[in-house]
Amino acid sequence: MVSQAANKITTVKSEFPVVGVIGAGKLARMMVAPATALGIKLIPFASSQADSAAQITHCVIGDYSDIEAIKKFAELCDVVTFEHELVPLHIIKALEVAGVRVRPGSHTFEYSREELLTKDLTDFDYEISVMVARSPHAQATSWAPTQLIKSDGVLSVTISPAPLMSAEMSEQSQKIALDIAAEIKLIGVMAVLMCVKGENVFVNNLVLHPHVSGNWSIEGSQTSQFEQHIRAILDLPLGDPTMLDDYVVTGNIIGKDKSDMYRPYLHLMARNPSLKFHMYANEVRPGSEVGHITVVGDDLENLQTEIHHALDYMSGEIEE
Repeated sequence: MVSQAANKITTVKSEFPVVGVIGAGKLARMMVAPATALGIKLIPFASSQADSAAQITHCVIGDYSDIEAIKKFAELCDVVTFEHELVPLHIIKALEVAGVRVRPGSHTFEYSREELLTKDLTDFDYEISVMVARSPHAQATSWAPTQLIKSDGVLSVTISPAPLMSAEMSEQSQKIALDIAAEIKLIGVMAVLMCVKGENVFVNNLVLHPHVSGNWSIEGSQTSQFEQHIRAILDLPLGDPTMLDDYVVTGNIIGKDKSDMYRPYLHLMARNPSLKFHMYANEVRPGSEVGHITVVGDDLENLQTEIHHALDYMSGEIEE
């Protein structure tokens, strides 16, 4: 096992560390802004120049299953992290053997797949996600639990904090997530996905990188999941995850038949100037992940109405 001292970043390739991200989709794209604000150079490893993050920053194009290509990429970086979990475990281990700082590491990926998850539940009241972050020095933080609302099996809306949870259950779910992060020796940000049945919480999945269920944190918390992930993998002191308002509602824009994503801004921005849009530059087609919209405030019913209206308008389900 790598010692804590070996984990320290004492020398870097330039004035600030260079972070390599394997994957260049929407999550890598949203890491670019906080990295830039911190002076950190972030380089995605993309499969195509058309990838979401590859369109806005310098990247390396290659195949994440090609060990030689990944090793060459890692030579440019002070630390390597992930946007997805598709990289074969033997490649992660090969990087570590070569002395590359990989965060989270192979131990975390292996251990997280063991007996940490409960059986899938088909009978539950609702689903939540708890985002957590942990650094090499074991500093850890968690965000408020988020309720997940799906449409046709696809995550469509998130509400933070989860409105159906009592304060005691919220605290319990965050403790579960933090305990798992410590057990698997997480470095970075992780989503712990859970099902709630009555007063019981059951873990059903771990996602070992920033996750769509934490996108609300960009506008909704003192420190977003994307900035926190960068802080954690570089072993910087972690930021404050406190919410900035009573509620945050985020809607995911899923492509349908309507391809014009710009014209709806005229109506939606005039109707509610507080809406915040994040578009991913993906091809707009049925089922594609186009972007997300967030609104914050103290009137949950109104926030949900505004997000549902915005999603329907962007998709063309309602017209001008």
